[in-house]
Amino acid sequence: MNAKFGVHVSAVIRRDDTVLLLKRSLDKSHLPGYWDPCSGRVESGETPEQAAIREAREETGLTVAPLRVLDTFHFYYGPEREECIGMTFLCRPDDGEVVLSAEHTEARWVKLSETDGYEMADGLKEVLNALA
Repeated sequence: MNAKFGVHVSAVIRRDDTVLLLKRSLDKSHLPGYWDPCSGRVESGETPEQAAIREAREETGLTVAPLRVLDTFHFYYGPEREECIGMTFLCRPDDGEVVLSAEHTEARWVKLSETDGYEMADGLKEVLNALA
C-alpha cells in the first residue's frame, strides 16, 4: 500500500453572481481544454488556504481571500494517475483585472446560472450548481 499522495487546491473566485472560469491549455496533462477555477498543488510548508491564494495570484493576477471550503475530494491526476486529495475554496477577489498565466488560454466571468455549457469536471459542476 502506497500512502504517498498529492494535495491540490482549487479557488472558485466569485464576484457577485459570477465565477471566474479558466480554460486549461491543451498542453496540460490533466483535463486539457476543460474549464476550471484556478488550481494547483499545495507546496511544502504551505497551508491549503495559502496555496489557494498563491495559485489565484499566479494564474489570474488577482488577490483573493478564501472564505470557506466548498468541497473535499479524492481523484487521480494526469496520465500517471497520481493519487490526490483536493480541496475547493470559495474565494472573494480584489477589484483587480484578470491577467492570465500560460497555463490557460481564456478567462471568463460566468453567471452561476449559465455554467452548464462549459466542459468541466463533474465534481466542479456539482459545486457550482450548489452555489447557484
